[in-house]
Amino acid sequence: MHYKVEDNQVVFTVSCQSESLYLKGTFTNWMVDEGFRFVKSAEGYHLIKHIDDVNKIGNSGFIEYVIWDDNAQTAIEIDLEQEGHYFNNQCNGGFNQLLFLQSPKRECLKEISEASRQSFRIKNQMGQFNSDAQLANFRCVSGGKLKSDWIYRSYHPVVASRGNHPQLKHIEPARQAKVLALMEQHQVSNVINLSDTADALNYLMPDAPESYYKHCWQQGQVHNIPVAYETVYFMSDRNEPLNGDELGFEDGIRCLIQTIAKASGPYLVHCRLGSDRTGVICAFLQLMMGASRQEIADNYLKTNQLGIGEYRSIRLLERALQSTVGDDCFVDSEEKVLEYLLGLGLPISLIEQAKTQLS
Repeated sequence: MHYKVEDNQVVFTVSCQSESLYLKGTFTNWMVDEGFRFVKSAEGYHLIKHIDDVNKIGNSGFIEYVIWDDNAQTAIEIDLEQEGHYFNNQCNGGFNQLLFLQSPKRECLKEISEASRQSFRIKNQMGQFNSDAQLANFRCVSGGKLKSDWIYRSYHPVVASRGNHPQLKHIEPARQAKVLALMEQHQVSNVINLSDTADALNYLMPDAPESYYKHCWQQGQVHNIPVAYETVYFMSDRNEPLNGDELGFEDGIRCLIQTIAKASGPYLVHCRLGSDRTGVICAFLQLMMGASRQEIADNYLKTNQLGIGEYRSIRLLERALQSTVGDDCFVDSEEKVLEYLLGLGLPISLIEQAKTQLS
């Protein structure tokens, strides 16, 4: 172990002989940051950071990092001695190290190790999927008072998300075709697009092939609520957009409730993969309608069946929801979400109208 937690600090020590070492991880958005540069010491190189500076989890559900040699433009190799202390980096087939602020239990390490192994799986043949819906990451969002077969979630129907991935690009057209077919099969009436601005679709859609999605767009039934991955997972406690052409989380929720209140179902919610932005927004709607933690988790974790060499932990979703409506967000969730929405300045009549549309 090359780090130790002391009181409210984490001390990193490495013996690598390089004068350009950085700690890079979920807490730096995987960017080189001068505030995370190692300094030379008698034992090699060290870095001391406050716990609050590194306490940001990744897709594994834990804090992830590498020690980066900026001169060599690569992460230094670290022996993978203890299973559960590293995780698929979901980029190049390597591993990120995990930082634990409290000693993990043995059972937890086993679960992490198994999740990491499963996350490497790539499914790029039609026969590897149990159904068209699994291929399309398409499913009904249910639980609590939500009306059955009324709100769906999916992969992006018309913009390729893994079109340049060497192992996935060949199945991308089939994946999107299945999304479009399922949209039509379930007669989706209104679409909530969490990844594209209205300007982006106005540029793309006129020349796009004819499709059910294009028909919805032409009828004004595609509603743009652009928010970022970072926004829904790590900025859900405020109204700060990550990028200038996107919405902050609170504005995104305002638009969501206004859209649902005024537009009829069945609805489709999507982003690019249909996992992160879609996952958090659908979970928020489930909370609003009184779904249980288990119902929310079951729906969210189905994304891990997509087979794109990635993984999402329920801990990631929980942190987003807790930052929004409180640590005990799964208890009396309807009341907590109502209080949250009223705090955003939404009229009770609009909130009730949205809930009526979903029930």
